[in-house]
Amino acid sequence: PTTEPAPEPAGFWSRPPSAPIGGAWRVAIVGSGPAGFYTADALLKGSKDVRVDIFDRLPAPFGLVRYGVAPDHPEVKNVTERFTGIAASPRVRFAGNVRVGDGTASTVTVEELRGHYDALVLACGAEGDRRLNLPGEELRGVSSAREFVAWYNGHPDFARERWDLSRGETAVIVGQGNVALDVARVLAKRASDIAPTDITCAAVAALEASQIRRVFVVGRRGPLQAAFTTKECRELSALEGVRVRVELGEGALDALSESALEALKDDRPRRRAAELLRKLWLANGDGSGVQPLPSGEREVVLAFHLSPLRFEAAPAEGGAAGGAEGG
Repeated sequence: PTTEPAPEPAGFWSRPPSAPIGGAWRVAIVGSGPAGFYTADALLKGSKDVRVDIFDRLPAPFGLVRYGVAPDHPEVKNVTERFTGIAASPRVRFAGNVRVGDGTASTVTVEELRGHYDALVLACGAEGDRRLNLPGEELRGVSSAREFVAWYNGHPDFARERWDLSRGETAVIVGQGNVALDVARVLAKRASDIAPTDITCAAVAALEASQIRRVFVVGRRGPLQAAFTTKECRELSALEGVRVRVELGEGALDALSESALEALKDDRPRRRAAELLRKLWLANGDGSGVQPLPSGEREVVLAFHLSPLRFEAAPAEGGAAGGAEGG
């Protein structure tokens, strides 16, 4: 089969390079996420003689705000109202479904854009994943948070993906940033509680069929170095029907001691985070060991001082991951 080049956006190449529009400068921005729109906003405010064209390979704008923010955090997405106002300016145009690159599937090349504009801004970010390079990473059921988040947010690249959450009762998340807690919250939350958000119907169906009852959020550093914010952790701990447990690891039980917290008296944000983790740790005894869960309840375990070593296949799952080993 042959690949037909994508059609050029009508009207964008109707003027020769640097042709004046009342003496205006023409700027092309590749990428319609926050970086692209904040750049456009700064250009418009900086001069009334600037015209901006924003390109994106996806049909809809707003990038990470649209496809990366958790669906139960609508207040974070309110910034799209500001972006919509920027796009409504008569000095701004948006062209979706435009792939900028050098391959045969590209709509336009960087050199072509440079030839038609006075300035070119690449604000498209990174689309790849940083692999762990661990044995078993290629197993079915092992994927990046970027892929999972894009799937439940309806990213076109993942619209046909299928996530089976009914095969086991345990999920493991490697990393302890805010995105890790977003994923843990989505997995632990009742499907009926998250269904009213703008999460996709496919994701709601998968969560309704989910058998996951325990989610481990694993990090190699200690609780005082965790990257997630106190707000995210507090929201997770407040979920109805979800118990949050803290595991410090052998030889690290003093990481949340009163003396450790006292050492943070001049660092209020970290001290608040440490106080919350200590409260969760003390609420579950010494925070160690898997404990039985009451019927219908789920658990999120914040496990510190652990590094993944390998992913192991489940014997009866035909090449799907059945566990993760850490040390």
